[in-house]
Amino acid sequence: MQKLVSGVLPIVVIAMLASGCSTIRAQVDGSTRDDGASITLPPVLETAEWAVNDGLLSVLVRNDDSRQLRNATVTLQGLDADGVLVGTWNADTMAGESSCCTVLDLEPDGQFGLYFAIGADAEQIDDIRLSFTEISWAERGGAPVEPAAVAVPQDTFLDTDRTVVTARVVTGPQEVPRALVQAVLRGRSGKLIAVVSGRWSCFAADETRRIRMELFQQVPAGTTVDTVTVTRLNSGPQPTC
Repeated sequence: MQKLVSGVLPIVVIAMLASGCSTIRAQVDGSTRDDGASITLPPVLETAEWAVNDGLLSVLVRNDDSRQLRNATVTLQGLDADGVLVGTWNADTMAGESSCCTVLDLEPDGQFGLYFAIGADAEQIDDIRLSFTEISWAERGGAPVEPAAVAVPQDTFLDTDRTVVTARVVTGPQEVPRALVQAVLRGRSGKLIAVVSGRWSCFAADETRRIRMELFQQVPAGTTVDTVTVTRLNSGPQPTC
């Protein structure tokens, strides 16, 4: 999903329902205590919503911490109504497409969309468990990060086998070498339908650019774009613009 985005861009969490809320907790390997007392880990992220649509499972997670979450890699386990494991999905099972399952530069109170192209098995999933690894937090007490850019949805094109979202992105007084753009799609009732996500590079300062994001799944009639967000990606290598 660049230019014309070709991918779809949606701790241990157990969600109560297919669009319920749950608490995400980090899994810490090798943590022990001599007194045998159980260890309660503080929440890493909260799950705001999750949904299944046409084989795609999308998850919205929220950062309730006062720090920026710089990076976290996510693995999803799906359970059926009887609590039986349906399957496990992560970047490796998504053909190495790490953007599906990696949270990047998530500001306090911000939301981030994860997505897993599961296929027919997605319809069996009644609960989910998410495990976070490679978790990195920014220092506490840093200055609030000003939005790098704003995005306004313009058109949504729906047909029988794909959805195209277009948006107008306007950057601020600084250039944005790398950016993540995510659109949240909702149905007529307000229910989450899907997350569409893509990465772009080399936004000039004070630039206005029209972008297109494509989702290769069908969505119900009446689906609309609820929000489009732009996140400046400071992690990882930066392009030469």
